[in-house]
Amino acid sequence: MTISSNIISRLLPLLRPLMEDKKERRGYLDRALLDAAVLKRLDWDMPVDTFITDMVKKLHDFGEIVSGKPALCALLIEIRQYVGVDKQVRIDELIVEVQTQGEFLPNQTPPNLLFDLLLQMDFKQQARLVRTVMDRHRTAAFLVHGEPYCGQQLLVNRLFRLKSEWKNISPIKIDVSHNGAGRSIPHLWRQLASWFRLPKDVEPKEIIHKICDRLFTQDVILIFYTVDYMPPNVLMAWLQEFWVPLVSQVEENCPHSERNTHLLMFLVDNSGSVCESNILLAKQFDEPDYPRIPLHLPPVSPFPPDVLDDWIDMVTAMESMQIPAGLTSKILLEKTENGVPEFVYEEICYHCGHSWEGELAKWLI
Repeated sequence: MTISSNIISRLLPLLRPLMEDKKERRGYLDRALLDAAVLKRLDWDMPVDTFITDMVKKLHDFGEIVSGKPALCALLIEIRQYVGVDKQVRIDELIVEVQTQGEFLPNQTPPNLLFDLLLQMDFKQQARLVRTVMDRHRTAAFLVHGEPYCGQQLLVNRLFRLKSEWKNISPIKIDVSHNGAGRSIPHLWRQLASWFRLPKDVEPKEIIHKICDRLFTQDVILIFYTVDYMPPNVLMAWLQEFWVPLVSQVEENCPHSERNTHLLMFLVDNSGSVCESNILLAKQFDEPDYPRIPLHLPPVSPFPPDVLDDWIDMVTAMESMQIPAGLTSKILLEKTENGVPEFVYEEICYHCGHSWEGELAKWLI
């Protein structure tokens, strides 16, 4: 595949001031490519625009100087040190564009590995708090919340890996926005009955009994997605009719001292509205009413530059992970509305030759 004329036209104004004469050209190219054979194919005496066009095509055709590093990208990385910040941004974009062209993709990172690495981006505060609560309580409830598209579902996946044994169990998960279930408490009971393959008109106490039975032998994790869809009065009533009786039943039949298993509930708020309502929430896990009322975790929010830099540094140091040259926190912030997590995942996947929605999101629980 030949390099696009669009890329060449964008490179010309960037490279022209630096390649006016033969000495300058040789200096940049020798430092970037060392003794790569492609240097012997260049005509150093051409007029500047003709030289740049010919040189870019030949570097493109030459390919990689080392695995995952095209010769053209190596030159741009060298050039980047000698230009202003505004031009550095344009060069970074061009590096990524060249790097992600099909013939220049490095050994592609397996999508499951990339997903696991994305799980490690930030959320440390929330994960640490949940782990601390689990050390103190065998029964616990949490509100996962924050601004839209801030990775609430990915955080739940991160929390679901706090115990290695959980990979062998299936969480009980209900999307309360599905078919309007969250607008009606009877519909929510029906959803739970369906999960346990019970008759849709089964008594609620039978469902609670089923959960308690399961708790004798394994951890039970309940996840209610999109609780911000529920009217606050319905959510409050649901907690009173389902969660409070369940906690009481567990304390009576499966006291803390007689079981090693955990009962956990996660309420997932995708818009950050539940905290703004009149829902009773615990601010500390040592409050008398906890865990009958959920503990609201620190809200998820856009990733700051240092979090993106730390993640890029971490994966760059891994032999099994290939990050395209030129992918920086600055580019990610510019492309993702200042670090909105779900947009960050999409952008990183794109640069690594994968699709977030089409591939990696299938591993979300």
